[in-house]
Amino acid sequence: MADNKPTFHHLNNSQSQRILWLLEELGIEYNLVTHIRNPPSHPTAPFRSPPSLQATGPYGKAPVLITGAADGNRYIAETSAIATYLIRTFDKEDKFGLKNGDWIRDEMLVSIAQTSLGKATTTLLMLDFGLLRNGTGPGGKQFDGPEIRNILKELTRELKDGPSGGFFMGKEPGRADIMLEFGLTSIKQRRSANLEKDFLELGEWLQRVYARPAWKRAIGKAFDGVYDLTTFPKGPHL
Repeated sequence: MADNKPTFHHLNNSQSQRILWLLEELGIEYNLVTHIRNPPSHPTAPFRSPPSLQATGPYGKAPVLITGAADGNRYIAETSAIATYLIRTFDKEDKFGLKNGDWIRDEMLVSIAQTSLGKATTTLLMLDFGLLRNGTGPGGKQFDGPEIRNILKELTRELKDGPSGGFFMGKEPGRADIMLEFGLTSIKQRRSANLEKDFLELGEWLQRVYARPAWKRAIGKAFDGVYDLTTFPKGPHL
């Protein structure tokens, strides 16, 4: 039988951390290849993917998963696609509920993570890098605080009104929890909003994530346990 051990390419201080968490939650064997971002002093691509990660395939950015031989050594990019592949392939007990769980809720929350939350956090990061500027009109600062807070209110409601257990999908993290981690960690670390003060339920959810044995194992796998999203510039735009 052909080996189906995947190879995961992980970039420091990036969204690929949540896939490493997922791999540990699944408890499967995998190969781990780490990559370090270009330094801030890089003349053309500061903070971007290094040549080693670009050489993995056409997308050249994290995360990247290469499937095992049994699945044809396929190159998979993008977090959601990787997470879905891993769960459908290796979650034999349906722990993540994609077969018999509330997959509609899961899909909706994953969509929020990729669209509303992802767009808002990326916009803030682009403002911090100076790649975007706020407009001068009445709607010019919608993404500079108000939009983030609206999304956090929606996520708080989903967490409170959803299945009991402490995670968005119930007693155990679902695919949606995996996908939401990066955006909420970014907001917490970069102080885009005060989760502990204004969105207590989301702050507590993050602490439950960080307390998971699988999360702790994932953090300990690379980069001396450093996962620091404050390493990127923080500009005066609020």
